[in-house]
Amino acid sequence: MKLRTYHTDDWLQVAQLMHDTIHAINSAHYTQQQLDAWAPHDLKLPDLEARLQSTYSIIVQKTSRILGFGNAYLETASSGTDTGSEGYFDCLYTHKDYQRMGIATMMADDIEAYLTSQGAATIAADVSIPARPFFTRRGYIEIADQQVECRGQLFTNTRMVKRLR
Repeated sequence: MKLRTYHTDDWLQVAQLMHDTIHAINSAHYTQQQLDAWAPHDLKLPDLEARLQSTYSIIVQKTSRILGFGNAYLETASSGTDTGSEGYFDCLYTHKDYQRMGIATMMADDIEAYLTSQGAATIAADVSIPARPFFTRRGYIEIADQQVECRGQLFTNTRMVKRLR
């Protein structure tokens, strides 16, 4: 397995991986309508495609098959006298047939190292129900459950934060 930077020609494989994984892994926690909104069958996800092109985005690949992808970016926070940088862990998906093989850990290690090298003091993530245990094991703390809207469907996810320094 090789970890590398995302390239625009990865998009179709990434979109298919996301679709298939969401529909397989999340079906116990979300309705079919929610799954279809989150990962539409036509794979039209222009916002995600643009984010992968404009943020720190990585791929785990074995031969020509993409096994996972993730991305993150740095936000500058300023509130009152408290200024600092917070990383935002945007996506982390492992192919549905390659779960529990260390792929998500490899990507999360890389993304956290990148955000640390960019000066992030904390990392925030909005985490799906089945992903909570993974992030908890990595030291993320649950801040709040929240309702988010995606293509007309409401979803429950959890805001989690990890302090880096």
